[in-house]
Amino acid sequence: MSNIVKQGQSFLDKVVQQTGSFENALAMAILNNKSITASLEIGEEIQGSGITNKRVVAFFNKYNEPSTALTNNEIMAIEGLGIGQMVIENTFKIG
Repeated sequence: MSNIVKQGQSFLDKVVQQTGSFENALAMAILNNKSITASLEIGEEIQGSGITNKRVVAFFNKYNEPSTALTNNEIMAIEGLGIGQMVIENTFKIG
């Protein structure tokens, strides 16, 4: 399990990845002297407060890490990408 922040990860992503439960957010915030809503820097190290749910922690690995911190620009870019917004031969290519 990595305690180094990667692109797009929020503090809560790291909490779940390292402990297996959102319930540990306050303990990890105190341990790391951070707000649970703080923006993290890529490469920053976040210390875990102990594993609560081993199955959730085992789910995450170096190839599968949570990444839910989206910027407003990223959210706006993906909001209009549904199938209802696609135009044949423009945004929807047929074979």
